[in-house]
Amino acid sequence: LLERLGPAFMKCGQAVSIRVDLLPAAYLKELRELQDNVPPFPSDLARGILERELGGNGGVDGVFESLSAEPVAAATLGQVYRGRLRDGMPGLGGYAGGREVAVKVQRPNMLEEICLDLMLLRGVAPLLKRSLGLNSDVEGLVDECGRGFVAELDYRTEGLKAVEFAEAMRRRNIDTVTSPEPALDLSTGQVLVSEWVEGERLEKSSSEDVAKLCGVALTAYLTMLLDTGTLHADPHPGNLMRTQDGRLCILDWGLTTEVTRDQQYSIIEYISHLVAEDYAKVPKDLVKLGFVPESKVQAMEDSDVATALSYVFRQLAAGGGAKEIAGRINVADIGVEVSALKDKYGNILQIPTYFAYILRSFSILEGIGLSNNPEYQIVQGCYPYIARRLFNDDSERAKAALRAMLYMPGKGGDQLNARRLVKLANAFRSYTDQRVSKLGDEGRLADSQVFREALGILFSQEGNNLQDIVLREMARSIDTAGRRLLTDPSMSPLPLLLQGNPALRAQVEALTVEAEDDEIVMDSLTVFLRYLADEAEAQQARPGGSREAREVVNEFLPTVQEMAPELVPGAVSTFVRFNAYLLERVSSRILAGGRTARG
Repeated sequence: LLERLGPAFMKCGQAVSIRVDLLPAAYLKELRELQDNVPPFPSDLARGILERELGGNGGVDGVFESLSAEPVAAATLGQVYRGRLRDGMPGLGGYAGGREVAVKVQRPNMLEEICLDLMLLRGVAPLLKRSLGLNSDVEGLVDECGRGFVAELDYRTEGLKAVEFAEAMRRRNIDTVTSPEPALDLSTGQVLVSEWVEGERLEKSSSEDVAKLCGVALTAYLTMLLDTGTLHADPHPGNLMRTQDGRLCILDWGLTTEVTRDQQYSIIEYISHLVAEDYAKVPKDLVKLGFVPESKVQAMEDSDVATALSYVFRQLAAGGGAKEIAGRINVADIGVEVSALKDKYGNILQIPTYFAYILRSFSILEGIGLSNNPEYQIVQGCYPYIARRLFNDDSERAKAALRAMLYMPGKGGDQLNARRLVKLANAFRSYTDQRVSKLGDEGRLADSQVFREALGILFSQEGNNLQDIVLREMARSIDTAGRRLLTDPSMSPLPLLLQGNPALRAQVEALTVEAEDDEIVMDSLTVFLRYLADEAEAQQARPGGSREAREVVNEFLPTVQEMAPELVPGAVSTFVRFNAYLLERVSSRILAGGRTARG
């Protein structure tokens, strides 16, 4: 039915075909035919299109040494042939003669068919909105999808998007992700020639690294969404491959969507609140992102709305997809709450038009994760990228998001959540593991890169969000732990020495007055020390472990020596900042103690 209805309907079927948590197996089996077995159009028509589009380069026989008689794959908008280039083709850049290529040819009359589909969907949109009482601009959502579908028909633009993505990943040193290199000089609006990539579909692979590559896929898409600003919007399983060398290859760059900088930071803030389980801030995030219309903003001030949303988001964060969430939620209780809120405010949420493709992409990615692991948690899967981004991004909004994740209200001001910082540190390592494809001897190449990045952040001459937090917390820890050592009779001779000198004793007591947050600081310090002990134990447990400290130092010493010219100025600046924070900590504690004593 979807095939007969046309390409726009087929795209919808592809999007839900991977959601094992939403549809019964029988439906999923049929819908996956839209990925694997879309009927091809006649090859004589395809050859005619190739002859017309490649006429300036000598047509099919002038460009290709060989070309498969029938397509090797057929998709919604086109089909792919396997070919081999002739020697001596002009203007092919790195494409040497004899190189194998994939040749994608667009189906005839696609523009007309898509426009007809969109006209039908646009006609139904207002009826759907009225009958379901929706807030969303349903016509706007159809228009946004239509914009993407029409743009997808320009294959040369698709080739340029693939080039931009590959270059963006190279600049970010992410070598676990790739895309086929296009031959732009041979590509036109209806024909795309690109390198042939050997591999297997990610969700069909039995390799041990599939789980890792699912994480790589999520990191790549978060990088596009929150950094490059150009998101691949068609990540169905047919477009995600595991290459023979264990990398993730993303195919088909026709369908993309652009994300503004303001939208990126709003999404980062939203994800950071979800990860931190700070659900009280989620309602304001939804307003900022456009999920709540202006007419419903007042509802976000209602504590009952915040409670209901917090409950739902807590279930979403627990993972497992719709089936697991439905099993955990008390449907009767939540149904009563939702019904009461709907009576009071009407429908509160909407889907903003810009979010249509973002929602589609991450829904498909979650489906792929769930097919690999029924307990998959997409919110937790965001942790590695979010950790890396917040540690390196020095904007004010990123700084506020990092503090929201790491600090919680407490006596004497906001207090560091040490356990969450440890979790972020582990996620930061996972990000590096994901972006390095060849881990070398027992993963030590990845460890070396983690070490290199950590040094660069902690000893940055310009300073950064993470360095600021680490130095302030070090100052607090040294001040608190140092005072406790000095004043503990079992650890220090100082109390005994001061017994015969009341004046000096009074001065020392004034300098060592307690701070309100001492207990929390000591608790944080205990968490960090336990983390370091666990890390040392983990290093010993590795294959070939039981290394002496000297071996570990020798492993990382070359990295320190290599980075020394850039680290020394940064280390000096870091030391100066640390002393300033320590002086600020001690002086503020003594002043606070003096005020308390006078009071």
